Amino acid sequence: MTTALTAVGRMRAGDHLFLGYGTDEERDAVLAAFVLDGLASGHRCLVLAPVDAPPDVTLGFLEHSGVDLLGALTERHLVVDTQLATADGLWDVDDLVRREAQRAVADGLLGLRVSMEILHSHAGDAFKTLKDSEVLLDQVFGTHPVLGICLYDRRVFARRELDPLDDLHHGRVGADPVWQDELLLISRTFSPPGLALTGDVDDSNVTAFARALHAETLRAAHRAVTDTHLDLRGLGFVDVCALRLLVFTALGLSAAGGHRLVLHGVAPHVRKVMRVTGWDRVPGLELAL
Repeated sequence: MTTALTAVGRMRAGDHLFLGYGTDEERDAVLAAFVLDGLASGHRCLVLAPVDAPPDVTLGFLEHSGVDLLGALTERHLVVDTQLATADGLWDVDDLVRREAQRAVADGLLGLRVSMEILHSHAGDAFKTLKDSEVLLDQVFGTHPVLGICLYDRRVFARRELDPLDDLHHGRVGADPVWQDELLLISRTFSPPGLALTGDVDDSNVTAFARALHAETLRAAHRAVTDTHLDLRGLGFVDVCALRLLVFTALGLSAAGGHRLVLHGVAPHVRKVMRVTGWDRVPGLELAL
């Protein structure tokens, strides 16, 4: 099965990537970045919507990411097509994308970005048709200035259904890193929601970590489950300033309504420091097993 993962901001022409999302937040984060990048790059963005609803309903989340939805729709830099909202919408989807790519170039744009989402109810027993559509669509990506994402909801598609579809793509797509330098990579996680840290946190990047952590706690305040999770399993070194930042953040979350900062994969030597200082008993801070 395909395992290559590409950050959405590193996609290029010809990419035909798979997103098996587990939460609406993950879907919206990747799709919003994909559309924003397309608008900035002079591309037309074609959204093959899975439901027949007004664009402001299906794409309203884009406005929260800074997209001028009405302006983009009016200028046809953003196009919503509801062909996939019908039971037989998979037929000729490759022709649809090919035509839109040709129109985009004829209109003076630099390419076409396509997002395609399939509802399980529409796939039904027609998985052969779905697979055939993906294969035919891939040919369009190879011959036109097109890049695209096919979205599947892991909560409703079974693993045995998704694996063969995953294999029909060039790889998987994920959210862009929150921060990346020569020492530290900070990535968003969605199940559970929070951040994953890989590398080292020291005085050169602790401010970037603080900025990312603050933004994540703000997002958490709008979720049904408001805990913020930090995956520290990939962390090699963390200095005392970063540990104090965790304590400070946890105290603030607790005071704001009993929310928690949950740490996963804490290294034994870091646990020892936190136990000796008493930081492991700070309200709002939990060290998961």
